[in-house]
Amino acid sequence: MDVCPIGKIGTVKKILRFGQLRRYAFARPTARKAELAMAIPTRDPVVRYLLLHATMLRLPGRRAAAERLDQHTLALELLANYVRGLAEDDERLLQLGTLAVRGGEFVPGLATEHAFSQFTGATGDECATFLSRLSHIARDDALARAREFGFLPPRPR
Repeated sequence: MDVCPIGKIGTVKKILRFGQLRRYAFARPTARKAELAMAIPTRDPVVRYLLLHATMLRLPGRRAAAERLDQHTLALELLANYVRGLAEDDERLLQLGTLAVRGGEFVPGLATEHAFSQFTGATGDECATFLSRLSHIARDDALARAREFGFLPPRPR
């Protein structure tokens, strides 16, 4: 193996022959994360999240405003069915997967959770519009989280 050490970045940085480059690239931790992100489907975690919340709304102790809860539960189930019918390469799903799927689970931010709690759509068109809006809300959540943890500069006032 013809390898030539030329510097340090954590461990010895190496110049590899072309055939070894791919093997080396997928051995790095960041490459493994990227490979894992590509392997995890986005649709399933979102559908699981929606159906879990719809089921929780049907629990007996949560029946304070029964009519509103029934409408919201049906809307979440309709949205779950709509998402289930989308192609895995749908742009909105890909964006949601990038921004809110962590470890195979859909983990929405605060604004995204709030948007879900307000959704009462009754048609496929309303689901499509909501999903488009939701991908933008999830992006804003991710930016706010990045600012909160110091990865981005604070928003100008």
